[in-house]
Amino acid sequence: MSTDAKIEKYEALRLGYLPVAALTIRHTIPPTSHASQSLTLELLTGEQTVSLRFTGLQQLRLENLGPGSSCLLTMFSVVQDQWEGIRYRVFNGEQDLRLAFYCGDFEISA
Repeated sequence: MSTDAKIEKYEALRLGYLPVAALTIRHTIPPTSHASQSLTLELLTGEQTVSLRFTGLQQLRLENLGPGSSCLLTMFSVVQDQWEGIRYRVFNGEQDLRLAFYCGDFEISA
């Protein structure tokens, strides 16, 4: 299995199980190209916030998001599946919040 530098960077942060500060879903519907969906997830790490922005979402599933929800994201490369525009499978490994999707790209900022 080949490694993915973005997933390695995320895993190196060792964020663990963190409270969700905010979750934003955006739809972009430009008049001349295809519509797209993105998701920004803000997680609390002590007094700081880590922001993960996912673009090119497909098959978004979101259930049970509420105050006090926490998240432990797992990410896998699905490049080998050769889905057009899809590179990653992302899901929450914890039971209180169901969050799962495929995406084309993601970025992390603190």
